[in-house]
Amino acid sequence: MVHLRRARRARTVAEIDRELPHLCDDERRRVIEERLRGHTAVEAEDLVWRQERARAEKARRAAVHAADQERAKDERAVAAAAETVRQALACEDCGQQQAGGLCEACGYRRRTETLTVETGLLAATWAAVLDDRDDIDAVTAGVRASLEADIKHTQREFLESVQPGELDTDPAGGASVLAFAALQTVEAALSDYRSNALERLGRTEEAYAEARRAFKTEQGRRWFRHNPNGADAIAAATKAADTARERTAEYLLATRLKQLREQTAARTEQAPAVPWTDRLPELAARPLHPRADGNVCVLARCTGRPRRPQQHAGIQTLFPRSVHRASLNAVGLGV
Repeated sequence: MVHLRRARRARTVAEIDRELPHLCDDERRRVIEERLRGHTAVEAEDLVWRQERARAEKARRAAVHAADQERAKDERAVAAAAETVRQALACEDCGQQQAGGLCEACGYRRRTETLTVETGLLAATWAAVLDDRDDIDAVTAGVRASLEADIKHTQREFLESVQPGELDTDPAGGASVLAFAALQTVEAALSDYRSNALERLGRTEEAYAEARRAFKTEQGRRWFRHNPNGADAIAAATKAADTARERTAEYLLATRLKQLREQTAARTEQAPAVPWTDRLPELAARPLHPRADGNVCVLARCTGRPRRPQQHAGIQTLFPRSVHRASLNAVGLGV
């Protein structure tokens, strides 16, 4: 601040000497002091104005922040109320109470059904005639039957490893574990079917034609023209051909999947949802198990969420070996 004031005083003295060069010393000193006092008064007014503006801006920001906090509080209250209402809804598929509109087991079943349809379409991309709906339906039906058999086998292995009586203590938890095991089985199959579809489409005439073009293009590059049949040229051309074939297979898979999905969407009409009480009247008349809350799974020996089986081949490692035929019969998978 001191250096600023000294600089201002020096500028003021220079201005007065330039504007009034004939003033005597006393008059010059008086004019300088008056002009400096004027600058000081202007600065004081500017400081007061800036302070008032800062206070007003601070008050405005505080008001906006308070309004935001109040609005966020109201939104949280509305969201909490909506979540409470949603949690009180029964499951749309099985009717389980306090399921938030969809219980855990039915959520797994829906995802399993979606992936089953996708797996059937993957198989149809190479195994069916895309313009023949009957052929497509036959392929997808075969895939569904195969997946259902795998799911049943996986679930039976799980049930054979359950301690006697555990299914009876928590039927909702048991249903969740079985549904999740089915979902894992279909997810693993989906990956295998996709790899198989890419391999099959990589053997099509389109893929081989693209591979031949890539091979010739790479072999004809200028740095291979002196020896197009040499080891380096053949290796580079082969690599380019393999890459082109893989890209063609991926393109064919994406294109055919899109075509199949469009055909399915065009043929499938969205039917109105039927209440579960109409679809399953015999279950609607039965009272739910008092402990069937869908969250606690005694089968998995935990008090929180159900322990998920890791893979199809590793389900037996989660539980000790014990066959309980009564439990198998209870879920419709008795042997």
